[in-house]
Amino acid sequence: MDIDLIVTTWQTALNDRFRSGFLPIEDTIFQFQFEHQPNVPLYLTANQQTFALAPGTPPTPTLTLFVRDQTTMLRLLTGEEDGMAAFRAGTSRADGNIILSQLLLYVFQQPALLQTQQVID
Repeated sequence: MDIDLIVTTWQTALNDRFRSGFLPIEDTIFQFQFEHQPNVPLYLTANQQTFALAPGTPPTPTLTLFVRDQTTMLRLLTGEEDGMAAFRAGTSRADGNIILSQLLLYVFQQPALLQTQQVID
């Protein structure tokens, strides 16, 4: 698949799912490296207000995510695939600020998919 088409498809799929205010105010750059498509890296620049996807490799990503393929990454972003399960299975790993990798997994999930926990004393 053409890299520009992938970027457009992802941007469209994620636009209505973006949860503003979930990330820091300053730009956070998430680099996506794919094991099965090594020549087509993508990166996501996001902050509290907006996000943008682009092909390539930024000079200083905040976090680099290594994932099996592009389909797995999109499924992780949308919550269709569990991030911890993917990590345990060895289909994803992160280098950099691990806390941001966890936040990224919730930025595009629909609120109905997020589970809440109640603490009872």
